[in-house]
Amino acid sequence: MTDPQAPTPREAFELVLAGNQRFVSGSPEHPNQDAARRAETAPSQQPFAVLFGCSDSRLAAEIIFDRGLGDLFVVRTAGHVVGAEV
Repeated sequence: MTDPQAPTPREAFELVLAGNQRFVSGSPEHPNQDAARRAETAPSQQPFAVLFGCSDSRLAAEIIFDRGLGDLFVVRTAGHVVGAEV
């Protein structure tokens, strides 16, 4: 079943791009990072995007795309190697 409030794939991509533009420009909004969001996401998660990224500690997807708790499902691997376990 799909969430009627979930963004379309294009909208999700635009949200991620806009967040990255905020990060690059030095004006992040830090959305969905408060106590209310923690409580909202505690029972379940419904991220609007899946990101495959590097396990490099200098690149946290939630930071460089200016997103918050429960927004992204991030799979981090070394060297972008995707094996069967991913």
